[in-house]
Amino acid sequence: MVGKGMDQDDIEEATAALKGQRLGWWGLLQITGCTGLAVYAVWAGLLMPGFRRVPLKLQVPYIPASPKQVENVMSLLKGRSGKMVDMGSGDGRIVLEASRRGFCPAVGYELNPWLIWLSNFYAWRAGHYGKVSYQRQDLWKVSLADCSNVTVFLAPSVVSLHGGGSW
Repeated sequence: MVGKGMDQDDIEEATAALKGQRLGWWGLLQITGCTGLAVYAVWAGLLMPGFRRVPLKLQVPYIPASPKQVENVMSLLKGRSGKMVDMGSGDGRIVLEASRRGFCPAVGYELNPWLIWLSNFYAWRAGHYGKVSYQRQDLWKVSLADCSNVTVFLAPSVVSLHGGGSW
């Protein structure tokens, strides 16, 4: 069923009638406006929440780690065990991979609530929900006293603001 009161022939006639028309400036304006609105919705929903409580000089956009980058982080943790913490965990892919490789517990700290939700979804889909933990906390305020493995996958400018040393 295509729609209420509309059959397949009506849709084909409407499509054929539109094929011969030019887009024009009004159509272009509508497409541009809708595209801008969609981009703003993604920015406001995914990126902006993580920036609200962070000083401007510390704001870092969400850029997911590539599979090669995740593998590089895991190679640095090779031969280690125990608790693994990822500061600024984004979509949780490093935490999830650490859990797959036996780190327990594997914890990610992230400010953006949408990314925490996405991380939990990925963990559930991979069968690791409950084996990993994602917490909404400012990475500058997290206590790392009980952590033996800490990863920080951030822009160099943010790490240098912390002094480049250990937490």
